[in-house]
Amino acid sequence: MIGALAPTRALRRAGTVTLAAEAMFAALCLVTTQVQAVRLTNPWHADPYDAVVSSVILVLPVVALPTLVRLLAHRGPALVPAAAARAVLAGCLTGLACMAAALLACTAALLGADEDGIPRLAVVLLAGSAVAGVAATGLVLRARELWSPALARLDRVPAAARPDLADELATLTASLLPGSVVARGAAWLDKGLDAWRLSPRRHPWAAVVAAATAAGALVAQWHALREGPWAGAAPALVFATAVAVTVGAGLAAGVAWLGLLRPAGTRPAEQLA
Repeated sequence: MIGALAPTRALRRAGTVTLAAEAMFAALCLVTTQVQAVRLTNPWHADPYDAVVSSVILVLPVVALPTLVRLLAHRGPALVPAAAARAVLAGCLTGLACMAAALLACTAALLGADEDGIPRLAVVLLAGSAVAGVAATGLVLRARELWSPALARLDRVPAAARPDLADELATLTASLLPGSVVARGAAWLDKGLDAWRLSPRRHPWAAVVAAATAAGALVAQWHALREGPWAGAAPALVFATAVAVTVGAGLAAGVAWLGLLRPAGTRPAEQLA
């Protein structure tokens, strides 16, 4: 039994360290975008570095939040189902790849900056994020090696039989708040996504486009509130379109790679070992 639990322990360890690394990177982004004194002297505040970091900031929550939900939903003593393990590992690898791209951009900007103008806090957070990312990558690759036999068998399982994010949310709320209104509401929503005509499970790509468009409009509005009104409709439209494309790409990858949505109509198996 101890040997059987080794892949599950390795998965949880890898997921936890990956989420911690992503949280440290989020702190780096928060400090360098919201703290005015650091933001003004931040060497990756200018393009092309800022474009890379901003894109990662938009995409990383799409990757990290489902990973967190799945880890919490399967936090008990039982073995983690192979479908959930596959999604967690995919989320960890994708999040670490996004982080690596942003950290490389930050490092490139740092190398070309004036040493006197580099914020010390930003450097500390950057170095900490890089170290945490390297440690998480090693743990994820080890966990993936342990899970490889189960994942190979999972390839023969239809996509509709693999739980998506709504299934995992229903599982999580049922375990945290059994019998509560929240748990019953989550179960009702999960079942409805299989039955409703306009369900995202029935129209995943339309849902991706709608969510990305809404994100573009909201971020453009937030930018205007924070930085001042746009100079005209054209800059606002270009900015909103860039955000929508970035978020849409992340969501599309999430549907295809991270299991954010499964096909409607077939209830997933509770355990896919």
